[in-house]
Amino acid sequence: MNEFTITPFRGLHLLLLLLTAAAVLLIFLLLRGKPEARRSRFLIGVCLFNLALFTVYKLSLSMDAAYVRAYYPNGFNIFNELPLHLCNINLFLIPLGVWKRNRSIMGFSFFVAPLGALMALLFPEPLFSGFSLFLPRIFGYYVTHALLVVCGLSLATLGFYRPDPKDIPRILKTFGLLAVGAHLINLLLRLTLCPEANYFFTYGAEIGVLKLFWRIIPAPLLYGLPAPLILAGYMYAVCALSRLTQRAEEVPFS
Repeated sequence: MNEFTITPFRGLHLLLLLLTAAAVLLIFLLLRGKPEARRSRFLIGVCLFNLALFTVYKLSLSMDAAYVRAYYPNGFNIFNELPLHLCNINLFLIPLGVWKRNRSIMGFSFFVAPLGALMALLFPEPLFSGFSLFLPRIFGYYVTHALLVVCGLSLATLGFYRPDPKDIPRILKTFGLLAVGAHLINLLLRLTLCPEANYFFTYGAEIGVLKLFWRIIPAPLLYGLPAPLILAGYMYAVCALSRLTQRAEEVPFS
């Protein structure tokens, strides 16, 4: 097996996860105490770089015979590769939230971007596992998702967003609006340019929990109604952990 082959929970994959965590820490250490404008420019710059990398990566998929054969038996369709899924929508939501200092957007991105991107890194589909990291399909997939984790967590470590339970209702509202918006885009694309459009998986997915939801509520978009409840529980848990960490930092050493 090629030494650069990446497989979940093995050497190169674990190294990538370690480097992702190290990048968050390094960015914090380098920019700690720096002016807010500088921190803002840096994070927005990383996001824009990642968006450019994502664009090149997606365009390269049209020339990837294995990918086209697996996902597009009727021919590659770029309209099914837009950054409108739950994790990669944060490619532009993070810089927008930082630029506008919008807590609802930054809160959504802080909670959802690292979680969604990390799930993609830990549990990739078969076509994204067991291949060389330097294959464009693999490099683009892993690096863009790793940078999403870095940018999402950096919202907190760079001081732009501190988890607060008061924000959760607004974040859930943002989540709902994005889900409805994605579904409307799916409807439009399915009627025109892309019959298989399924952003935010509003038409179902063969992913564990989503597959279960569909069995309970077999209706597009509506089947995801339990998701906000799970997301709310996750956000409250993160806020509680953040508060405990903050209190521990405030306790003076004896």
